[in-house]
Amino acid sequence: MELTLFQNDISVSAKVKLAKKGDKEAFQSLIWENKDSMYRIAKTILTVEADIEDAISEAVLKAYINLQTLKNNKYFKTWLFRILINECNTIHRKKSKEIIDPNVLKGTTFNENFQNFEVKDAVNTLDDSLKTLVVLYYYEDLTIREISSLMDIPEGTIKTRLSKARHKLYQLLKEEK
Repeated sequence: MELTLFQNDISVSAKVKLAKKGDKEAFQSLIWENKDSMYRIAKTILTVEADIEDAISEAVLKAYINLQTLKNNKYFKTWLFRILINECNTIHRKKSKEIIDPNVLKGTTFNENFQNFEVKDAVNTLDDSLKTLVVLYYYEDLTIREISSLMDIPEGTIKTRLSKARHKLYQLLKEEK
């Protein structure tokens, strides 16, 4: 009960400030608020559930250890997502060097409750870079500026890639009808 009250009554900046002072409950609250988004982001880059869990765990640990380096507390979410994306990319690079039987991945499930499976399937066919942008922009409601900062890509490039992704999705969904 107290955690729920704590989550709703204090702003992100205030929670980060408390967490920087060593309040573990404040840090847990920040992670709890972002756990679903973290999963969706990791799922766009990685396919194996164990890798997703590893990436999220490593990102949370690195965020906890390096919390003092966060300059502007209100950007905690963007900062956390950047750490997560870096962790996912590290795991993805390591896994891409391994020889894996594609049948191993067939048993993995996507336990996210998207309402439109046609859209989900279409998004999953996009290149990884476009898929990540679509998830960050449309599912996580990050602004183009936040995505630009998070991924270290110019805003104009983000807009162009989102436009390209929308066009591809339109074509894919049009073909299915």
